[in-house]
Amino acid sequence: MNVVIVGAGPAGLFLANQLLALSPSYRVQLYECNPNPTDLEPLNNRGFGLGLGARVRQWLNGIAGLEEQLASEGIEFNPGGLILIPRHQLCALLVRSLQFYQSEQTPDGNPRLSVNFNASVVDVDLVRREIKVEREFGSETIAYDLLVGADGIHSLVRRAMMDSLPEEIQFQQQQRPQVWKALQLPVQPELQHPLRILRLQTRSSRFGFVFGGCLPQKPGGFIALIFWQPTGNQDRLNPGGIATIEELQQLLQQMTPKSMPVLQLDPEQAAAFLAARPGHEYWSQCRCYHHLEGQAVLIGDAAHGMFSLLGQGCTAAIADAVVLSTLLGQYDNQLSIVLPQFSAQQVKEGHAGSDLSLITLVFYHRWLGLLYKVFTLLWTVVLKQPSIFAQLNQVDASYARVLRNNQLWVWLAKQLKDNKSGTCETS
Repeated sequence: MNVVIVGAGPAGLFLANQLLALSPSYRVQLYECNPNPTDLEPLNNRGFGLGLGARVRQWLNGIAGLEEQLASEGIEFNPGGLILIPRHQLCALLVRSLQFYQSEQTPDGNPRLSVNFNASVVDVDLVRREIKVEREFGSETIAYDLLVGADGIHSLVRRAMMDSLPEEIQFQQQQRPQVWKALQLPVQPELQHPLRILRLQTRSSRFGFVFGGCLPQKPGGFIALIFWQPTGNQDRLNPGGIATIEELQQLLQQMTPKSMPVLQLDPEQAAAFLAARPGHEYWSQCRCYHHLEGQAVLIGDAAHGMFSLLGQGCTAAIADAVVLSTLLGQYDNQLSIVLPQFSAQQVKEGHAGSDLSLITLVFYHRWLGLLYKVFTLLWTVVLKQPSIFAQLNQVDASYARVLRNNQLWVWLAKQLKDNKSGTCETS
């Protein structure tokens, strides 16, 4: 079977590994518009760090040698617990894990694996079962037996499916009102022992409500994720309209807990932060994850967009890859069975996961957030029950089950979502 995967993020790379290990008859071609992550500088990461809990680590550790590499490249907060690793470093490890298959061929003489970076998919033809790819040297048309859209929240594969079957897909999307930037920080000696994730927050007349977290990285630096909600042109680029390194230092000083030392800046990284465009987060859902006639399927953010607070985007995406590869093996590549079964199983989980992520809106609400924190304290400390973070990262976690335990908070979050300004698209 010739499988074309659009998007070489963690889910696309993991799925490629699973399929190649499943059967020597698989030919896998990956296309990614961004550069090869193995070519990036270790500290050239201004995106989110990924939190890998017990559930996703169980799947990743099935790849030979990856467990040791994750421990080496990431930061483990307690034995067997959460590992924090920059996204591009996880992708680089998964790319290297595929090198074993680079020299292999299918029985008909084709290479089993082709990984193509700086290659943009510009068109998807579900009728002909082809994609068009543009690279530096020109464009080419690639045929497939199975097309996997692992191409993120702005998925071109999903767009083709929506154009073909709008009533079946029923895609809806909403942009989170807050935007974010990531600030690379140098080594902070006072924060080295013990390593921890530091919560950042301020609410003031000067800067407004600005929040986020400071995450440790190897080989010793930190990255600060900073969120704010723009209210006009002045603060569209930076929180509070700050424009100088001195103002950024003042903001960080206000956001840092008073019991902690002031975070130190690197002037070059601070200037890069001030000049960068802010990023956006999206919530999205689809009613169906597959297109049977076009033999196409969606996984990860292409199927279900999630806000970042609960740290489940990577886990949910790799869960999709696990289920898809399992079904392909179970039903011997019979796509007429596999694809509907995949949607039947994963749409429920994807909807539950994206709905749970809406708790972000409650957590950072001025009054509901306080109520949520008090309830969580009583739930975990007095009643000694697992927090929502602990529930989601258990090996046998189910988003649908966790959703049932948090229905009230999700209902409140949906009321906030429907009353928030943001970009909303439905099809």
